[in-house]
Formats: sequence, structure tokens, C-alpha cells
Amino acid sequence: MMELTILGGAGEHGRSSYLLQQGEQSLLLDYGVKKEGDGQYPITPDIDEMVASLQTVFLSHAHEDHCIALPLLYKHGYTGEVWTTRATVGQLPAYFEAWKRYTDHRSATRPYDDEDQQRIQFRYLEDIVPPGSWSPLLPHLDVCWGRAGHLPGSIWLALCWHDKYIFFSGDYTSESQLLAADRPLHQTRLISKTQTIPGIIPDLDIAIIDAAYGVDPDHQDNKLTQLKRHIDETLRQQGAVMLPVPVYGRGQELILWASEEYPDTPLLVEAGLLNNLRSFTTDTYWLHAQACARIERLLQHPYLYVMEDEQSRNKLPTQYTSFILFTDDGMMQSVKAQQHYERIAHNEHNAVIFTGHLAHGCFGRRLLLDTEREGCKVYYVRYKVHQGLPDVRRMLLDLKSPPALLVHATKSRTDGLALRLEQEGFHRIHSLLPQDKIQF
Repeated sequence: MMELTILGGAGEHGRSSYLLQQGEQSLLLDYGVKKEGDGQYPITPDIDEMVASLQTVFLSHAHEDHCIALPLLYKHGYTGEVWTTRATVGQLPAYFEAWKRYTDHRSATRPYDDEDQQRIQFRYLEDIVPPGSWSPLLPHLDVCWGRAGHLPGSIWLALCWHDKYIFFSGDYTSESQLLAADRPLHQTRLISKTQTIPGIIPDLDIAIIDAAYGVDPDHQDNKLTQLKRHIDETLRQQGAVMLPVPVYGRGQELILWASEEYPDTPLLVEAGLLNNLRSFTTDTYWLHAQACARIERLLQHPYLYVMEDEQSRNKLPTQYTSFILFTDDGMMQSVKAQQHYERIAHNEHNAVIFTGHLAHGCFGRRLLLDTEREGCKVYYVRYKVHQGLPDVRRMLLDLKSPPALLVHATKSRTDGLALRLEQEGFHRIHSLLPQDKIQF
């Protein structure tokens, strides 16, 4: 009997971490943090015992809620490897540095040292097995992986460990404008009474599935229509739009989208966001076919203004009045993001539009919920980088309806999705919490 223990990530947004145990051996899928308070780490009551049993660790992608706790394993004696992709490892320094700034700002103690971070030993899956193929990795462990569409380097994983088949979606989306995703398919997915699509994944014993958006029925086009409506209204009034976005991921996608939707509107963009967008083109494997050409056109946008330093940011109020501004902090916790806000906050024709997760207590969430605030408008329009109801439904069908643990959302949101799926005829759908276990 194999056991899956949730160390974080189910019934909550953040600290993705799933422990698989077979006898005296274990595997770990992700080891991230939760950006609330001084930072919440995976719930690991006996970390020394866990580390002693670890055969290996897998990392799905570079976002802090999946990776930042990894040094803690090495602090407690782990000497093994973390399997991921080159693109992911290339992004990690920026996220570790951002976490350091976050905890230093709060005078919070990190439970590991910089030396522990340097001890991490990364191995690259693409060196061992091509995407969409199975290959032995360790004794009794075979692995298969594919692109997850969430970040360059982000992956889903399928494992065969001691004859049990486990699927982990990581953070998955098939609706990225820039990033390609490989659709995980069962070996014989029926698409009609006479036709099947050949896949690579056999009957699963458990699937861990990104379900961050719960029962949200919308596709990306619907979200972009909502976003465009708010931007159009603001620009018609000669107002400025501020879009706080994270350093990697949806920020680059939204900059590209805005450059094509608003070719005659000034785009004010933090240099770090553009530099990261350029980095996408260094490994085109992760991109859609036309992505590089679109990025090149963006970089030639006639009204692109790059904010490289404080001096260039301070010029903004006099140089432009109506513009779209992208700052590289999706929750607006940084001084820089809050200074941008102060420049536009007092004009009722301006708008701030949030497009992603806002942690409890963060500046952006407080701003969104402040009903007595005067001045610029504040909106929330989700830009999809995870899965909602239609996406989870399709993934379950593609995998031939395996037992599934829904993750990456609050318990109430996950309960609602689980109930909806059960009403549609899906079975063995789990909505659980950290420290819960599944045996299979």
C-alpha cells in the first residue's frame, strides 16, 4: 500500500508539497511556501525522518509556492537531487531573492541559510528522457513528463513507482498565449465510438490536479474581454491603467496582449519584465510557434517606455497622462509598486487592475477590499494561468477519470468543484487539507 501525504497545497493556495511513501522510501513533489504573514512552510512534523527516507525530489516549476522551501531539505541532511528542467533552474535565483526581500522586509527568520540554498543539486529531466516518453530514473521508478504551459520550464509529471502510477499536473494551463502545453492523455482516450487518440499514460492510481479556479466556467477569451472593457473605459476618459504582475508568467503574456490590442497607447513597462520576456526566446521549445515573432514586434512598439531606474519612473506623470503601466509585483508589496500607485491614486479616471492571486494581508488585497477608498478605480479580472471547471473536467476525461486530488485552492472552493464534478458523474474526487493522507 502506497501513501500520499499532503504537506501543503491542497485546501489552500500556496506551499505545494506532496509526499509519496512506500515502505521505508519516499518521493517528494515540490516543496514550496505560502506568502502569508512571515511565510508559511510545508507541514513536516518530522523532517529529519522524511529526509532520511527520500529517494529523490521533483520540482514542477520556479514559482515560490513550489520551490522556496527546498533549501530546508538540505539543512536537514538531504544529499540527493532535485529533478526539474534547465529553464526552471535559470529562473530560481530571482524567486529566492524575492523571497529574501519579502522576509527581510517583515524581519522574519528564514528556517535555512544561504549555504543551504547553494547545496541544492539539480538534475535536468530533459537530459534523461525526452518529453512524452517513459524512462527509468531510479530503481523501481520510471518517469514521464510534458510541458505545463504555466512558465518556461514548467512541467507535469507521470511516475511509475513500485508499480503504482501517479500523475502530478503541477500548475497547468492550455490557454497561454505564449507557452505551449502538452496534453496528458491516457493510452487509449476514446474520442468517438470508432476512434481513439494514442496517449502515453496508463491507468492511474492517483492524479494530483491543479484546480485553482474551482467552478469558474470561463475560458481565457472571456477573461480578456472583461479586461479589455475596463481598459477601454479608462483610456476613453484619458486615464492611466496600472497592471501589477509577477516577474515571470502572466506579466509577459499581458504585456504582449496589450501591445497588440493598443498599438497607439503608451506602454510603460518595468525593465525586469521585458528582460524576462526576452529570456523566453532563448529556448523556443517552451513557446508557441509564432511567439518569437510576436515578442520581436512588441519590442519594436513605437510607444514602449522602459522603466529602468527610479529616475525614469519619476518622469512618468509629466511625460504621459494616459497609458498602460506594468509593474513587476502582482500583490503590490514592494515600495516601487506602491509608489506607482501613489502617482495615479488620486485621479478617479485612473484604474488599477489585478489579474492574479492576492494573498491575505497583502497591499493589493487591502486596496481591492477598501470600499471607503476614494480616487482611482480598482478592479479584479482573473487572467488564467491555472485550471477551472472546464479544464479540470477535460483533464479528468483525458486521463480516463482516475482517483483525483484537487489542489491549489481553498477548501471551500475545492469542495464546490468536487461536488460539481461528482454531480456530473465523476467519482473518487478528493478535496482535502494539509496533513491529510490518501492510501492507494
